[in-house]
Amino acid sequence: MTRPLAPLLVLLLVPAAAARAEAPAPGRLRGVDPAELAPTYAVGGFVPAFEPPAPGTYALPVVDEVADHPLLDADGARTSLYAETAGRVAVVAFVYASCGEVAGCPLGLATLHRLDRDAAADPALAGRVTLLTISFDPERDTPARMAEMRATHAPRARWRFATTGGESELAPLLADFDQPVAKLRFEDGAWTGLYRHVLKVFLLDARHRVRNVYGAGFLHAPLVMNDVRTLLAESAPPGR
Repeated sequence: MTRPLAPLLVLLLVPAAAARAEAPAPGRLRGVDPAELAPTYAVGGFVPAFEPPAPGTYALPVVDEVADHPLLDADGARTSLYAETAGRVAVVAFVYASCGEVAGCPLGLATLHRLDRDAAADPALAGRVTLLTISFDPERDTPARMAEMRATHAPRARWRFATTGGESELAPLLADFDQPVAKLRFEDGAWTGLYRHVLKVFLLDARHRVRNVYGAGFLHAPLVMNDVRTLLAESAPPGR
C-alpha cells in the first residue's frame, strides 16, 4: 500500500514586498492590520492524501449556472463568456497581473498552465476543453497586458486570456460567479494597488453550469483534469 503524501506547508513573505512595491504612498491600510499582509502560509506541492476515483466513475452535481457576460480578449476584440466557452467544458480562473500572493493568482495561473500542457498532450481533449483566465483589474490589465500574460504562458491548447471594459461589466460578472474581490486602501482612501480576494477556479460544463469550485487548499491539476474528463464522459456517445 502506498503511503499518502502529506501537504507541504511553506512560509512565504512575498505579499509584504509586493504591497510596498505597488503602494502609491506610505500609510496604514484602512481596516486592515498590516501584519496580516506580511506572512502568508500557502500549500506547496499539494498532493491529495487519497487515491482519486477514475474519471467517469462519479458524478459532479450542478452547483450554479452563470449567465453570459461581455469580455475583451487579449487582442482587444469584443467577445463574451459564452462565446469563449460555447459547447466545451471550461476551467475559469479570475486573476490580476500584479498579484504577489503566491497562494492566489500565481497558483491559479500555474494550475491552468499545467492543465494546458495536459490538454495539448491528449488528442481526445482537442476541441472539447477551454481554459479561460479573466482579469478583475481592468484599469491595469488591458488587452495588451493580457496578451503579455498569454505570451508568457505560450498556450499549447485552447487557453484564452480576457479582461473587461470596466467596472460596469466586471461587477455583474464577479457577482454571477460569487467571486469576492475588494481593493485594499490606505486610511486616506488611496488604493494600495492590491486586492483582497479569494482564489477560486471554476469548472463549467458545456451548458455553462458550475460543476465544481476549487480553492487554494484543493487546487491540484490532476484532480481538475479528472473532473474535466468526468464531465466529458457525460456527453460521450455510448460505447466511446
